[in-house]
Amino acid sequence: MNKFVTFLFGGAIGAVGALLLAPQSGEKTRDMVADQASNFANNAQDMGAQVAEKVQSAVKQATDKGNEVADAAKDAAAKGAEAAIDKNDELRAKIEAARERIAKQVRENANETADAIKNATPGAADAAKDAAAGADAAVKDAADAAKDKADEVVDKAAEAVDDAAGAAKDATK
Repeated sequence: MNKFVTFLFGGAIGAVGALLLAPQSGEKTRDMVADQASNFANNAQDMGAQVAEKVQSAVKQATDKGNEVADAAKDAAAKGAEAAIDKNDELRAKIEAARERIAKQVRENANETADAIKNATPGAADAAKDAAAGADAAVKDAADAAKDKADEVVDKAAEAVDDAAGAAKDATK
């Protein structure tokens, strides 16, 4: 753009110089200079209007593209959050099912052991039942701890998705 403006400026200076050195009367020369100055001003206004129009068009295109990117980032963040929630629910269901299976198996094993001991020694049966109850509580505690840890992991994943969505939104501004 600078080269073009310099070219026009140089052309205007050359035209003025040619008019001033031409063998014509002063009045004709002044009229010609006034006409050329008027033409130059009109051309400059036209060029300014064209530049302003192009700038407005570029700003609109950039804004539209930014909005598209922001919308895409919002959609991606929403899908990521939804996927994290789905995985969280799925993981919780699996943990609960595993906890129930383990607790049931431990109870069955403890009861079988208690019955076998009861038949072998009457006093040992009570101790075996107590041990079975303690094992059942320990299994429940371990399953609850695993569930809590899974919840923490899912919550951190959801926060990371939210942070990425916010960063993408900020980047499009």
